[in-house]
Amino acid sequence: MDPTHSRRSVLATLGAAATAALAGCSGGGGDGGDDSGDGNTVAVGPDGSLTYDPDALTVSVGETVTWEFDSATHNVCAWPDMHDAVSIPDGAEGFGTMDQGGDAFATVPEGETFEHTFETAGDYTYVCVPHAGSDMVGTITVEE
Repeated sequence: MDPTHSRRSVLATLGAAATAALAGCSGGGGDGGDDSGDGNTVAVGPDGSLTYDPDALTVSVGETVTWEFDSATHNVCAWPDMHDAVSIPDGAEGFGTMDQGGDAFATVPEGETFEHTFETAGDYTYVCVPHAGSDMVGTITVEE
């Protein structure tokens, strides 16, 4: 047997196997790649940015969204009386990392999480109050 042919065959087989393995890790479905559970997770200030990622999310009534604070000096406010950019559906409960009527500029430490379960369908616009002027605004659409 030609040793060059044998080595090429082995390398080709290994290359194909490695490509197949990597393709399985990069997919968007099933259990691969995303360790956030149900996918209803919003990163707050990823890489020190003044953003929510994603800034728009769609969930169903009864589902919970988790905000993960990737950097400090941020919050989540969906109390309409605490910021003009906030809006929630009629009959829905507001929510936030602070108490309603509390300190709108209170922030959450890096590494912490905040959760809210949505019981009313509609569009919810929330803000990071300290950075709302920088358009740190997010939207959750809740469907029946």
